Amino acid sequence: MAFDFISNFVGLFLEDRFKEIEDFRLLASDIQSEQLFNLLREAEETEYGKKYDFKSIFSYQDFRERLPIQYPADLQLILEKIKAGSTNLIWPGLPKGIIPSYEGYEVPVSEQAIEEIFFQGINDSYSIFLHQHPESKLFNGFSVSIGNSRFGFCMDGLFYLLEDNEPFISSLLNMPKRMANQSKKYIETDQLLKEIDGQKVSCFKGSPEALMALLEKAGLNEAKTNLKTIYPDAEVLFYRSPAPTSLLTEAKKTLPSDLAYQATYSSPEGVFGIQDSSEDTAYLLMLDLSTFYEFIPAQGTTNQCIPLEDIDLNTDYQMVITNCSGLWRYCSGGPKLRFVSKNPFRFILI
Repeated sequence: MAFDFISNFVGLFLEDRFKEIEDFRLLASDIQSEQLFNLLREAEETEYGKKYDFKSIFSYQDFRERLPIQYPADLQLILEKIKAGSTNLIWPGLPKGIIPSYEGYEVPVSEQAIEEIFFQGINDSYSIFLHQHPESKLFNGFSVSIGNSRFGFCMDGLFYLLEDNEPFISSLLNMPKRMANQSKKYIETDQLLKEIDGQKVSCFKGSPEALMALLEKAGLNEAKTNLKTIYPDAEVLFYRSPAPTSLLTEAKKTLPSDLAYQATYSSPEGVFGIQDSSEDTAYLLMLDLSTFYEFIPAQGTTNQCIPLEDIDLNTDYQMVITNCSGLWRYCSGGPKLRFVSKNPFRFILI
């Protein structure tokens, strides 16, 4: 009964959200402009907002000319001040967490970002999946977290932060269950298998490599073909990481053919793209998750930074983001993007 209630409630919400995502095709420029000026207005009274006089920024050109592009090393001194208790530096209040990202550098994650970027991005991935699979019973079973394998170095901290702050209704459907005194690390495989034994598992969250290792540990020597013998209700693997598209393409080949697969381009900086077609490896650029995008050509300079509307297809770019964690024109050094479509904006990771 609890599963049915949650499924009906979430399904109605996600159906309406998918209609908003469809508007990305027609309203990309307007959506991005709204994101930028909402962020500027919200941060006007921060130290950074006063330094660059956000109140007098009325155009993208003002924004571009006034704010410098930042790199991870530039942010670390600010984070040290935040750790020492300074508040309202780059975003109102204090961040909810400061966690590792690329190359050992740290980034802040605000409470607002947890809600408007990460949890909304997760919900959007569900919305897109349910639109593709209208007969799905995704919320009639448990979602099992299995680990991020090679990208755990920058995704585990984010996973734990989101787990600590997830809504109660979401926690009901997640496994493994973590006790209050349990150390913050992924549960051992043997213990996880014991916990989910006999449970109704509807999806897995983690890397393809981690899933196949779990199935082999469960005794499925032919894991690729025998998944349904022990998890008959499993529908999909959700993989959220900054993995290049080429790695995802190869990893997908190892999965059971009757298990759907959806990748999300996510990092501690945000949620940026979701695969919106099972037949296409490209990501749909998520335009309204409290993030404003700019792009630097891979062989270019910061002076060549451009907004989304000016990108060219089949050109490699380094992404520059502004978001509600207080990352202002931040270039993380993550994977490069190559856009393959403008209507809507879709890209692959290089």
